[in-house]
Amino acid sequence: MDICAKTAIVTGSAAGIGRASAVALARAGAAGIALVDIDGPGLEETARQVRELGAIATVHRLDLADLSATESWFRAHGDVDILHNNAGVVAGGPQFPEADVGRLGWIIDVNLGSLVIATQIAAQAMHARGGGVIVNTVSTVALGTGFHDAMYATTKAGVMMFTRCCAGLHARWNVRVLGVLPGLTDTPILNKTGADGPSDWMLNVLANNEACRPEDIADGMIALVTDDSRKGGDWVAVRKIDGRIEHQWGTADTV
Repeated sequence: MDICAKTAIVTGSAAGIGRASAVALARAGAAGIALVDIDGPGLEETARQVRELGAIATVHRLDLADLSATESWFRAHGDVDILHNNAGVVAGGPQFPEADVGRLGWIIDVNLGSLVIATQIAAQAMHARGGGVIVNTVSTVALGTGFHDAMYATTKAGVMMFTRCCAGLHARWNVRVLGVLPGLTDTPILNKTGADGPSDWMLNVLANNEACRPEDIADGMIALVTDDSRKGGDWVAVRKIDGRIEHQWGTADTV
């Protein structure tokens, strides 16, 4: 898809990968970008950066844990060419199996439930207008055997499976549902892995791995959107290894 003059939604766009994604879409010529997050001041800063690049930015404060509100918002605003389902949260502390049950539900609703709802409504609108592209932010933890944050890993594995299960929308509706899988990335979410900052296990991860920039992940998202040869269910994992950004490409059938 040629992004020039297209419209887009980016969730989780108040900072990190979402902000980088919105800026990258604007730089690629998107006409209008709806910025969705719960962080109002962060959204305003993203909007400022998007507008500097000549795109129209609209700010929408939305709690994606509220699935009813999420459905209502997407029914009102979801008719776009591109959707980047980027919003995600980590468990923080205490984690499973000591976390409050309400917090477990919150993580599932933000990371997976709202994404499924957004994808369904946006895909219906895209189908009606002739097609579109949806990119889901997954995580490279979905390719591994486990992760310290059980709820984050489980929901991201769910997003990966959901993305692969949406592969058939490409042939039926001309809607490509794709996945970008960030490796370790330097975003504010790292500081939320513990009760008051990075957890001990995250500090160990940071000490033993190289971190991507949010812009590196946004570049992967742009590559998925613009390359029409990438079929529904395709994905790209983005990691930094030995000082270089490396891409691992996969398809819906990749194990």
